[in-house]
Amino acid sequence: MNINQKFFPPYFKSKIQIVLLTIMISIIMSPQNFSQQINISRIEQMPNIPSSYLMRDWKEVAIGYDSLVFDQNLSGEYLPLIWTDNGSVNYPGSQRFGLYTVVGTTPTTSIDEAINCIPAVIGATLSGINKSNQNGHNWADMCKEWFNKTNGLGVYENGPSSNIIDDFWYETMPNIFFYELNYLYPNNNVFKTQFTIVADKWLEVVNKMGGSTTPWKVPNMKYQGWDFSTMTPYSQHVHDEPENAGAIAWILY
Repeated sequence: MNINQKFFPPYFKSKIQIVLLTIMISIIMSPQNFSQQINISRIEQMPNIPSSYLMRDWKEVAIGYDSLVFDQNLSGEYLPLIWTDNGSVNYPGSQRFGLYTVVGTTPTTSIDEAINCIPAVIGATLSGINKSNQNGHNWADMCKEWFNKTNGLGVYENGPSSNIIDDFWYETMPNIFFYELNYLYPNNNVFKTQFTIVADKWLEVVNKMGGSTTPWKVPNMKYQGWDFSTMTPYSQHVHDEPENAGAIAWILY
């Protein structure tokens, strides 16, 4: 595996992009950009890894978690932890699934949060499990349900039709998780279509915030959330979340 394969996903087609990124990485990794470590004698006497320390096998944990939460045949109190049906909101007739956010909650609350369900598919995939074909289910494809198409929002939300407007964290993270999922399952044609729509919608948000490339103008991102139904910022400033700039930049990048 060469450096381009290791660090840059397949969608970086432009050689110019790769060259610029390589230069950026080289600058960041240069010695002068690191703070100098100060040796502390007492600390230096401590072992880097204590002899009694045992690193938990996190891959094994992830695989075990997957076998638990995606098992529809479990029985017992609060089990199973997953449900499926053919009642897709955004892709009528398609199968969908949900995981209980909090074990023991009723079926009408916290059963289909994107920030819970999509990462569960991603974590299992990174552990070597093919979630597009597992026990007769394509769990990866079912994640398309969180793309809010029917209500016209055009982005991933925490619910199939939720339009959370007062918290950028809940608005950006489902889209970031989707992009990770798209990278892991590049042959999903629905994902390919959603990929551009999501980016275009978030670019429109940046423009609505006052951002511009010609002429160059930095957007005002000091808002708490965004209302995709009206394409306006959340009007109440209980607590601003300007750190949304990093998440939106990641999505557009």
